[in-house]
Amino acid sequence: MAKFIIQPHGRLNDWVAEEKGYFTAEGLDYELNVEGSRKNTPRLAAVDSPIPLEDNRFGAFERYAEGHGRKGEGAGDVSCACHWTVNQAAKIEEGIMWGKAYSVCEAAIVVPGDSRVSEPGDLASMDIAVGYHSGSHYSALQALEVFLAPEDIALKFVGSSWSRVDAALARKIPAVNVWGPQLYLLEQHGFRRIVSTTFMMAFMFHREVDEASVERYMRALIKAQADIDFEPERYKHYFINEIPERFRDTVDVRRFGVGERVVSQPYTQAMFEKTQAWMHARKLFDAAADSGVVLSACD
Repeated sequence: MAKFIIQPHGRLNDWVAEEKGYFTAEGLDYELNVEGSRKNTPRLAAVDSPIPLEDNRFGAFERYAEGHGRKGEGAGDVSCACHWTVNQAAKIEEGIMWGKAYSVCEAAIVVPGDSRVSEPGDLASMDIAVGYHSGSHYSALQALEVFLAPEDIALKFVGSSWSRVDAALARKIPAVNVWGPQLYLLEQHGFRRIVSTTFMMAFMFHREVDEASVERYMRALIKAQADIDFEPERYKHYFINEIPERFRDTVDVRRFGVGERVVSQPYTQAMFEKTQAWMHARKLFDAAADSGVVLSACD
C-alpha cells in the first residue's frame, strides 16, 4: 500500500502531530509533504498593474472537481476546505466527506488602518476580496447578511488566500476576508477587523484512499489539538512553514493566534442538509438542490 500523503492546511495540528510522533503511534505509514506545504505561491501579478482587479472564478470547489475529490494536482490524501465546498463536492460525488470531525478557523473582514470604514454598515457596495467558492466567499455572505441587504454586498473574487493578502497590502482592494495566518499577518501590518467571519471547515478524501488511514490521521490531529490548546506558544513557530517566503521577514508568528482548530464532534446529516438548503437558497451552485447523493464517512 502506498504511503499516506499529508499536506498541512495552514493549521498547527499536522506539524505538532509530526513532532510528537502521533501519526506513527497510530500506525500510519505516511509522508509529510513539507515542500508542498511551504505555500510558495507566486505574488499576484495584477497588483502591479494600474488596471482594476478582475474576478477569478476558480476556487476550492473547482479544485475538488478538477482533482475528483483531491484538492488539486499533487494534493494530499485527505484535504480540508470550508464545509460549504466540501459539502457540495460530496453531494455531487467528487469525494467522500469525513463526517466524524470538523474544524473551525478564525476569520474576519479587515480593512487598512487608515480606512474610513469603522463598522459593517460602512461596507455597503464596497468591494470585499474573497476566494470564489471558498470559505471566504460563503462566510462573507453569512456574516454580512446580518448587517446588509443582499444587493449591498459587493464581493470581488481575488483568487487564493495569499493572493488576497497581496491585493490588500498593495491597496488594490478596500477590504478583504481572510482567515488564520493571513488574518494575523494583515493585523500586524495595521489592518483592522470589521466583522468576524469565523467558519467551519470539513475534511474530504478520494474514494481510493484507505478509510482506516484517514481514521488514524484524524485521531493524530485531535491528539495534537490538546497539546496546542494546553501550550500554544510552544508550537506557533510552525506557522512560518505556512507563510510564503515573501512575507516571512515581515511578521512575528509568536504574536499569532492559534488559527484553525480541529473539533472532535460529528458533522451530522442535519448539518449537511441545512448547509445544502442555505447554499441553494442563494443559488451559489448551478446544480439543482436535489442532484447528487450524500457521500459521508459519518456513522
